[in-house]
Amino acid sequence: MPVYLDHNATSPLLPTVRAAMVDALDLANPSSPHGPGRAAAMAVDHARRAVAAWCGADPRQIVFTSGATEANAMVLRGLPTPARPRVLASAVEHPSVGAWASDLLPVDREGRVDLAALDAFLGEHGPEIAVVSVMAANNESGVLQPIEAVAARCTAARIPFHCDATQLFGRLPAPQVGDFLTFGPHKGGGPKGVGALRCRSPLPALLQGGPQERGRRAGTENVAAIVGFGEAARQAGTMEPSSRLALEAAVRRWGGRVLGEGAPRLPNTVLALFPYPGDLIVMALDLEGVAVSTGSACASGAAGHSHVLRAMGEDGIAVRFSTGPMTAVGPALAALDRVMERLEG
Repeated sequence: MPVYLDHNATSPLLPTVRAAMVDALDLANPSSPHGPGRAAAMAVDHARRAVAAWCGADPRQIVFTSGATEANAMVLRGLPTPARPRVLASAVEHPSVGAWASDLLPVDREGRVDLAALDAFLGEHGPEIAVVSVMAANNESGVLQPIEAVAARCTAARIPFHCDATQLFGRLPAPQVGDFLTFGPHKGGGPKGVGALRCRSPLPALLQGGPQERGRRAGTENVAAIVGFGEAARQAGTMEPSSRLALEAAVRRWGGRVLGEGAPRLPNTVLALFPYPGDLIVMALDLEGVAVSTGSACASGAAGHSHVLRAMGEDGIAVRFSTGPMTAVGPALAALDRVMERLEG
C-alpha cells in the first residue's frame, strides 16, 4: 500500500466523514418547504454549527461555498471599489489569493511577512486599500504567518483583514482575528468541492440569483459535501510535530536544507532542498511507493518556478513532505534512504 505524504494537497476521507456523506446523498433540496426539504435543511444547519464551532463563529456568520478558492474570490473580488481598488497580499499567498492581489508584501528568508513593509504600505496607501490578505500557514513551506500582528495593524488603519486558513484545518486551532476567514475541509479528512467563509463584516454576493446562505451565495447547497464538512469539523483536532521532526532529521542527514526552519511552522510540513533536483527525488520516491510533491498541487506544471521559493530568496525545486495525523513515516524514511543512496552511488 502506498505511503501518502501529500496531505497539504488533500487528505483521504475519514471513515466517519464518508459514512455521513453516504447517508446524506439522497437528502432533498434544503430550500424546499416540505418534510424532506426540512430534513435536508436541518442537516445543513447541523453541519453549519459544527463548522462555526471549529472557527469560533456564530453559525450565522458561516457561508458555505464550493471551496476555499471561491470563498477567497468572494472577499477579494467583492470588496474593492473605484475609491479603494487595492488588494494587498503577501508574496507567498496561494494562487487563489495572489490572482486578486494588486500589491504584494515581501517576506523574509524564513517566509514570514515583513511587518515593517506592511507598516510603510499602510502609511502611504491606506485610503486606497480595500482589503489586506495574509494566509495563516503557507501551503508549501508550512510557515505560520504573524496574523495577529497583521490583523492589529489593519484594525488600527480601519482596513478589512482577510485570512486564508485552509492549511490549519485538522492541524492547529483556527485564528480568531480578522474580518474574513476562509477555509475548507479536504486537507483534514473532509471532502473536496466544499469550503466556508467566516464573514464578520458586510460583503456583496459573488453569486446571485437565490436566497441561499442568507443571500450571500446563491445556488442549491451541496448537501452531502456540507454534511461531510460538518463531520470533519467535529473530528478536527491538532497534530504533534514528531513525524515532521523525523523527516527533518532525514533531510539533514542527506545534505538537504529545511526551508523556513527558523520560523514557527505547521506540525506536519517539511519543505526541503536537496543536493539533487527535487522532481527527480519525487519520481524516485513514487517508484518506491511514497507519494510526495514538489510544492503546491494548484501550481502543478510550474515545477522549478515556485513563487514561494522565489519570495524567500531560494532557487531550485524543493520536495514537500506533508503528513496526516495517522501517518507512519518509518517506511518513507527507509525509502528516502534507498533513493539517496542510489543518487549518491
